[in-house]
Amino acid sequence: MMSHHEARQTLACMEARLRETRHNLHELERSLREKAEAAAIESRPKARRYNRRMSNWTGLDEEAYLRFLGRLIDNAAADLDRLRRKVARQDAAIEALRRKYRINTERPAYTPL
Repeated sequence: MMSHHEARQTLACMEARLRETRHNLHELERSLREKAEAAAIESRPKARRYNRRMSNWTGLDEEAYLRFLGRLIDNAAADLDRLRRKVARQDAAIEALRRKYRINTERPAYTPL
């Protein structure tokens, strides 16, 4: 059995690893969105430019973006699922450790960089 101090140190390491995993998941999702946006822009070139204040993004562009995003997500589904399951396992392990050693401090909030 760990001392309270050791449990807090282990918990800090576990929280750091969870943050890294969440960051990796966030980065993978962001890169998929960026690739889909680039593919949608490339597939639908604009014939003319509008006023600076007007958006050039149309409903058809949005449909193309969603189509490309769906394909990319399907291709990366295994990696996304693996990272989501890892986040869930790490989160459950942290909660179990906190309950076992009665550590009631507030958990750090995850904010993507």
